[in-house]
Amino acid sequence: MLIAVRDQLGEPRRVESLPDDPDGQLTLKTLAKALDLIGRITGNDGGSLGLHPAVYFYGPTGRHSSALFMGTVALVGQKLANNDKNFFNRFTSVRADLERVLIDHKDVVATILQRTSSAGRVARYMMMLGKLIEALGAAQAVGEIELVQFAGLEGKILTGTSDTAQLSFSQDVKSAAFIQTALLGAMKCPICSGYLDPEKSISYDHIVRAREGGTGSIRNIQLTHPYCNQSVKS
Repeated sequence: MLIAVRDQLGEPRRVESLPDDPDGQLTLKTLAKALDLIGRITGNDGGSLGLHPAVYFYGPTGRHSSALFMGTVALVGQKLANNDKNFFNRFTSVRADLERVLIDHKDVVATILQRTSSAGRVARYMMMLGKLIEALGAAQAVGEIELVQFAGLEGKILTGTSDTAQLSFSQDVKSAAFIQTALLGAMKCPICSGYLDPEKSISYDHIVRAREGGTGSIRNIQLTHPYCNQSVKS
């Protein structure tokens, strides 16, 4: 809720800074902004990016990461507060490369966050994600070194998983295997080549636009992100 009502300066930062709401009108406005923010991240509204949770919100062990989730939400919320309409087009234009980096370097991102105090992880990931999108938009190659720089850190990040001698699978191993399998079989948007989350966010798109003579037949339908269909293609 707090992220949804922040202004261009990132205020308020604490719930205690919010004004009193004797008649409930501010609460209603806050809820409306929160729904708008949620709708940008997931759902079937035309502005939804339809972010795939396995890509954006889960770490290398397959566990949900509050820092990844809140950092992503904070970045999107900031762009909405700044009325930065071009951000969503820029995001979509680099989405396939962005998701490849986020998947290939989950260990690096997790280690970066581990080296950050818990209170600063959301802000650090938000900054790193924003700079990553900018770099990809400038056609810059991004690897481990660049991610560390985007996070405001220096040096080399050492990552890796240790093998275990135990016979049974740990919950982390099971979760990681589930995420990997889910992404291997996940559909991709034919417009941006990013991963689709068909259970929560999907748009049914005319391959040939209706205004250009396209019909409603099975041969002329494709599944896309709502934003790609409503804002990028049109």
